[in-house]
Amino acid sequence: MKTVTYRYSAAENPTWLNQQEADCRRYADEHGLTITEVFTDVGRSRYGLRGVLDAVEREDVTGLIVTDLARLGSKYTDHVAVVQQLHDAGVDIHVTKDRTTGSVEENLKQAHLDAEARRSFPSGGSDSTD
Repeated sequence: MKTVTYRYSAAENPTWLNQQEADCRRYADEHGLTITEVFTDVGRSRYGLRGVLDAVEREDVTGLIVTDLARLGSKYTDHVAVVQQLHDAGVDIHVTKDRTTGSVEENLKQAHLDAEARRSFPSGGSDSTD
């Protein structure tokens, strides 16, 4: 199986990106997967995700590991489009922070809500107006 990982961080944060990679590698080890390439995006860049999708089109990828589905896009429609493209190509999507209690659609909606919540409080603060 040709498995790749995809890491994403809204801001340049090496610690966060390294943690995502470590989580993906641990997952790969636990599930007998061999990672052949790591794709990364920081900020609004989506060159790494485009690289994943290009590799999928070339049939160079049969599996993708991400820490959570929110990595695949900041909007619900982005999630759906990317997951659909991966599904249509026969790519197995592995999520290290497993949310298998619901359907893929429910997981996508939750990932979207999680991404929205992170954007609402970029500095880790709250919505209090004290």
